[in-house]
Amino acid sequence: MKRFVIVILLFLFVLSLTSAFAQSRKPQFEVFGGVAIPLGPDDFKDYYKMGFSGHGQYVIFPSPKLGVSFGAAYERFTFDGDKVIDELEEIFGPLEGLDVTGSASVIELGVGVRPYLTPVESNTQMFLFGMATYNMLKQEITVDYLGESESESQDDNKFGLAAGAGFEFPAGTSMNFILQGVFRFIFTESEEDPDTGEEYGGTTSFVGITAGLAF
Repeated sequence: MKRFVIVILLFLFVLSLTSAFAQSRKPQFEVFGGVAIPLGPDDFKDYYKMGFSGHGQYVIFPSPKLGVSFGAAYERFTFDGDKVIDELEEIFGPLEGLDVTGSASVIELGVGVRPYLTPVESNTQMFLFGMATYNMLKQEITVDYLGESESESQDDNKFGLAAGAGFEFPAGTSMNFILQGVFRFIFTESEEDPDTGEEYGGTTSFVGITAGLAF
């Protein structure tokens, strides 16, 4: 974590020097939210529902067609306990009194670049972006059966990458509206099932579709 912070601070310092010569576009704060759709691995995609995604970031412009962002994000996914119960009942028959709940969440810190593909004078602008992220993951599962309850939680800190594209256009005299899509990859490791020897898990990925305001 310390190394990640040091890299960000050095990057910000270098960019502040270059921006003194090239800045022709004001820095902007951005807030936006939307949905996050699990993509992989299979145990994440199959057993978690579509989640919520919220972001906030600060963008500076070392050149008119290049933005550099410093941001934080939060995603939360709900565990599909009903699906697990249905699968168990196919094997064991009716399981009255069984309840499975849980969630997974990600807090992300990131630094990235945003090249604009359209002229600065364009009313509607299109951009691409890429970002390096540091991710704090938390997973919780609770099983209740016939009055007995057992919970399990897991916390991990992992690096990742994000990439996507979006549009930015005026939403008034002092604000812009932003619509974007982003693919996020978190470098979680695969694990081996001790009973079968099969590997499961791997890189966690999801796609976010968000909208918000820049001001």
